[in-house]
Amino acid sequence: MVKRLELRFETGEGKTKVIGIDQPAENLDPVVVQSAMEQIISQDMFEDEGVKMFTKIKDARYVTRTVEEIIAEV
Repeated sequence: MVKRLELRFETGEGKTKVIGIDQPAENLDPVVVQSAMEQIISQDMFEDEGVKMFTKIKDARYVTRTVEEIIAEV
């Protein structure tokens, strides 16, 4: 099983932008995650063609997927 942390933000255009983190720590404190996301927004260092990339927190979530190999690398 592969686990990934997704920090999802709303952009200045109302779209969703995701920062994905592979192999995150387990059981992260929601208050700490929210604080980190607020810091990303307040730094205001990401934009695309003059549009702010991260303007509002949408959510944060763990995404897991199971990979079942049929043939392993030879």
